[in-house]
Amino acid sequence: MMNLEKKHIDRIRELVHSYSGIILERVATRNIDKKIQSQMKHFGMIKPDDYILILEEYEHDNKAMDELIAELTVSESYFFRNPDQFEYIVESLLPELYQHSNWKIPARTWSAGCSRGEEAYSLAMTMLHFQQENPKARFSINAGDINSKNLGAAREAVYNKRSLREKLPLFEKQFGLKLGERNENGDCTVSDEIKSLVTLQKLNLKNVRGLNCLAGSDIVFCRNVLIYFDEQLRTQLAEKFYQCLNPGGVVFLGESECFSGISNLFELVSYKKCYAYRKPLGIR
Repeated sequence: MMNLEKKHIDRIRELVHSYSGIILERVATRNIDKKIQSQMKHFGMIKPDDYILILEEYEHDNKAMDELIAELTVSESYFFRNPDQFEYIVESLLPELYQHSNWKIPARTWSAGCSRGEEAYSLAMTMLHFQQENPKARFSINAGDINSKNLGAAREAVYNKRSLREKLPLFEKQFGLKLGERNENGDCTVSDEIKSLVTLQKLNLKNVRGLNCLAGSDIVFCRNVLIYFDEQLRTQLAEKFYQCLNPGGVVFLGESECFSGISNLFELVSYKKCYAYRKPLGIR
């Protein structure tokens, strides 16, 4: 196998950004060349130029690009990460949204950049708990990710101790719900009831025009995703989220992310140690 030269890595960097919006150095800081070579071997490519040719065909066949992104991106999440956000949903946001619609409109939730599914299933437990307390409440939960391996793991829905750390036992006790059954190693398989509440699909946030699937949303989680994009795409996504949200709907970002400097469309809402970006009521 031929060694990768700087020109090869630079071209692959351009292609990854063009397809996904991801700035390569922000998701993969080590062994980029080895990970690319691993994908070349997987696809039976000896020459980097031949591998680049199949990556350049992503508009017609994105299998190679999807698998490269899965190789380069490392997914790290766990259940009820940023727990105050979930408490805010139960204690303040959902009561406001349902009262505004007179309990007639289902709350529509999106986990955009759902990784391996921990966030989406945390949302499912949160919404199910609220529904048990408020039987008139209806909801839907959609989740998407560009990484096909992540989506496969989310569909399998088996999680180890790293994903189950810290807050999950507290929320299980508070909600009176179990995520699923644990085996002798401490791994947990999500229950069919909770799995059935989440619809998973491929989602490329770089394709802003294709995000109309988010239209009519009340809650959008896009946490620890925007940090991998440039300012132009972050601005476009902020505007798209705003367009897709119902009045009173909110966007949750990661702890190190904000819309400051890229969008002034939202109201900033604070709750304990978390914040959310809300589309004002009365805005269509």
